[in-house]
Amino acid sequence: MDNRVNIAVVVGVIFVLAFAVTLTQSDKQVESQVESQVESQVESQFKSQVLGDDIPEELIYEWLKKYDPSEQTISVSGSATASSDPDTLIIVLGVESEAKTANESLSLNSDSLNSVISSLSNSGISEDDIQTSNFSIYPLYDSIKDSDGNWQQILNGYRVSNILSIQTEKIDSAGDIIDAAVSSGANRVDNVSFQLSDDKLQKISDDLIADAINDATQKAEKALVPLKQKIVGVKSVIIHDDVVPYYDNPMRASFDGFAESSMKSSPIMSGDEEITTNVSVVFYISQQ
Repeated sequence: MDNRVNIAVVVGVIFVLAFAVTLTQSDKQVESQVESQVESQVESQFKSQVLGDDIPEELIYEWLKKYDPSEQTISVSGSATASSDPDTLIIVLGVESEAKTANESLSLNSDSLNSVISSLSNSGISEDDIQTSNFSIYPLYDSIKDSDGNWQQILNGYRVSNILSIQTEKIDSAGDIIDAAVSSGANRVDNVSFQLSDDKLQKISDDLIADAINDATQKAEKALVPLKQKIVGVKSVIIHDDVVPYYDNPMRASFDGFAESSMKSSPIMSGDEEITTNVSVVFYISQQ
């Protein structure tokens, strides 16, 4: 009899323990499901309200894996500017010719342009510094009224335009180059500009990177003072490569059929060019 009682007690204890384990596992499963639902809802709200619907899913998940809500950062931009003398002269000029036929207009234009190129070469401009920037040929029409009072377009001739771009390091010779071209047949001077060569521009912009980052650092430090925060590290630095120097063209004009004497001793002076480099920096911050 005692043995049967003992066996019944042991069996009862086992059932109680098994039931308790089952309840514990059920609670954990419910808790896990609740946490999963909350995380899913938060993620869904973040995607729709913050990131929008146009960002790919894989990018969103990649960002969420790296996101740390306890991370404190400040984002600032910095810039630095320098001035430099230009080292490149660019002149855009050419010849326009008109004649009754296309062949005649083209022949006149070619003769004048060859004379201009020869004159430029005699002035010390290499043929490697001269290239065609635009060539066009198009018909010219006159509008007349016929006997019925209707306007008609009558072909009157052709115009040929051949524009050259001259790029040289002889920045002090702008006036002489224009005078030589005009005296030999050029009847268009579209643009004169002084610029920085690509190599010089790149070197100056690279040298400005450190100054731009220092500018960003100083801005961040000033902003953090009233917040009682301090910089403790750097998360990212972006250097903006779209460096566009400011060019002040001393001359921008078109001339049509002017005389040689109209361009005697053309005084054209170059000025300093300003170059700006911009950066964006994200700093880690913490309490002082």
